Amino acid sequence: MNASIEARATRNLITFFTSKMLSSLGFTVFSFGISLYILSMTGSALSFATNMVFNVLPRAIAAPFAGYVADRFPKKRIVVLSMAGITLSVVVLIIYTYAFGMSVAAIYTITAIFSTIGAFNGVAFSSAIPSLVGKDRIQKALSFNQISYSIGGIGGPVIGGMLYGFVSMEVFLIAMASAYFVALILEASMDFTLFEEKKSTKKEKMLESMKQGMSYLKGKPIIKSLLWMNVWINFFSSAISVGLVFVLVQTLSMPSQNVGFIQAAGAIGMLIASVYLSVRSNMENPVPFIRRASTMVCLFLASLSLPLFFEMSMQNAVIIYICIMFCLSAMNICTNTPIGVFIQRSVEDRYRGRVFGLIETVSVGTGPIGALIFGALFDFIDARIIFISVAIILATLLWYYLGKVTKYQALEEAK
Repeated sequence: MNASIEARATRNLITFFTSKMLSSLGFTVFSFGISLYILSMTGSALSFATNMVFNVLPRAIAAPFAGYVADRFPKKRIVVLSMAGITLSVVVLIIYTYAFGMSVAAIYTITAIFSTIGAFNGVAFSSAIPSLVGKDRIQKALSFNQISYSIGGIGGPVIGGMLYGFVSMEVFLIAMASAYFVALILEASMDFTLFEEKKSTKKEKMLESMKQGMSYLKGKPIIKSLLWMNVWINFFSSAISVGLVFVLVQTLSMPSQNVGFIQAAGAIGMLIASVYLSVRSNMENPVPFIRRASTMVCLFLASLSLPLFFEMSMQNAVIIYICIMFCLSAMNICTNTPIGVFIQRSVEDRYRGRVFGLIETVSVGTGPIGALIFGALFDFIDARIIFISVAIILATLLWYYLGKVTKYQALEEAK
């Protein structure tokens, strides 16, 4: 790689990280304010849950179409237009709020718009990473991407908490619009063709193209196995997101500030693991690393039940859960990021949009399904049994699919 391309790849990487961090912070601050606004206006958990449905369902439905578009049209055009659409939507909501006041219906509408347009932006950006930074920097780019989300997860509620109660909802929206506008300018300056592979000029109809994407996946058993791993990790992670809060609040009667400390420990664990992977040398064969990290995920998941077996003080329970969540979240990143790197390197550029569109649908869709199932289970089954059972089942599934990946790798090397 010559010095000019190296410098442009580095610039793309830094710009990518800055753009993602700004958009993540903007959206997290907005989400924080919107959540409190809905609860204060309606006092209804159902209204809050409905907004989550408007955030998840349109994205899951739009993602396969976004994958087709990402493979059919220039990715930079899709990224820039979608970000411009999101920014413009916020501006329209600001004008509407000044004119008519904020309403729950307006929140549902803007959430659905963000979710739909965000699918196109997310899929196009994800499928463009190798073209932006080259295959040798994929691990660093995905780690930077996770760092940006971790910063948003930590800083967003802090900033939102400082603003809420002191400023109007319009200020929340202006902050979000400003962050997205700067991200738009940064994304428009990136070179999306720096490492782009030459594509076929053959034009296909949408349904035919999506069928070809599915056929491509069927012929790639390694990618298919990794995709199934992603499905089960997302599904069983719902046991943590639902069950942990249930246990802390209902079973252990912890005050909200302690729950906040425990959840913050998870965000910090994610951040530190992402920083570690961003500076770590590239893994030529990430399977052993994924196996070790995923095993630790399952062990820490099972350990969530430990404080429930013993009588202990509130302080000791908080300390134990802080340590568990820090390690669990860190190991989760150490599992998911190498899987993402493996998929990025294995998928051909002309199919990458459709593959990541499918991954987006699966990732977004399995979370709410898992939340509903585990939400019901925690009402009727002992949390200790659920945490231990989930850890055993997840470990069995992950080791099964990692064994298949290893077998398929050996067969490819033998050819």
